[in-house]
This record gives sequence, structure tokens and C-alpha cells, in this order.
Amino acid sequence: MIPSREKENQEAFMALYRPCHEAFIRYCHGLTGSREDARDLVGDAVLVALENFEKLRKKESFKAWLFGIARRLMLHVYRRSKFKGRYNEEDVHLLPDTEPSPDLHPDIEVLYTALGQLPFKQREAIILFELSGFSLKEIEKIQGGSLSGVKTRLKRAREKLKEILSDTENSDLKTKNAEGRR
Repeated sequence: MIPSREKENQEAFMALYRPCHEAFIRYCHGLTGSREDARDLVGDAVLVALENFEKLRKKESFKAWLFGIARRLMLHVYRRSKFKGRYNEEDVHLLPDTEPSPDLHPDIEVLYTALGQLPFKQREAIILFELSGFSLKEIEKIQGGSLSGVKTRLKRAREKLKEILSDTENSDLKTKNAEGRR
């Protein structure tokens, strides 16, 4: 059941809307260019207008207010459509692939596993410098300490990574050799 105040608002709204209904549909059809899109726009605009009907100060300006709502809704759709592109199968092949090649995936996993074995400050320094491209001065500001401390952390991190990765390679070779003997 609709409360009496809402019912009064709906009746007042419809009394103002009925005389301009046909002109409003034609206006929306002109804006959109298709009947289906015009129906959607009419529905959206009427809904917005009904929800905000109490905010309308002068009932005499209802028609201009309603047409303004439809115009703003259409502008919103137009602005959003600028960000949409058309799909062309031939152009897709020209785009660079952002995914690493499948044969790199295991190597990347090994690298991240090895990075996880480093002390936090060393791991952070090597990730910031080698993977994220920060300068030594920027890393010094992020981590604190001195520039020579950052250089030392990077040197130690590289040495530890080399040790970890060479141990991983050796254990992989031993595993492959053992499997080959079976």
C-alpha cells in the first residue's frame, strides 16, 4: 500500500507529465535515434524525475526540468561511450602480449620463491631496484638508512639469490638424473 503523501506526489507528477508525454517521447527518440533506446531513456528520465519530484521548486518549469533530466542522462551515456572501443580481430593480433610466455612461468615462480627466502630489507631493496625500477636514492628514502646501506643490501641480496638459485638448479639436475636412471 502506498502512503498518502507518495500517492499525492505521483498524482501531481502524472498531472504535469501527461500533457508533455508525446513531445517528450519524440525528444528522446531524436536524441537516441532508435525507438528502443528512446524507451529506455524515457523510463530512466521519468524514474529520476519522479524520485526527485519534491525537489522541483516551480511546477511551471516541469517540462524544461524533465527534458533537462533526459538531456543529462543522454550526455552521461555519450561520455561513457567515449571509453568504449570497437573490437577488430585483425587489430588484436597487433597488440603486444602482456602475459609472460608459458616457458617463463616456472622460472618466475622459482625466482619469487627464492626472493621469499631473503631477509625482508634485502628482499624489499632488490624488488624496488630490479623489479620496480626505483633509483638508489629513492630506495634510501623508502627504507631509511644510508645510501651505502642500500648498496650493501642489494649486493648481499644478489649474492644470496645467486646461492639460492644455484642450489635450486643443482637439486633440479639431481632429481632429473635420478629419474633418468630408473
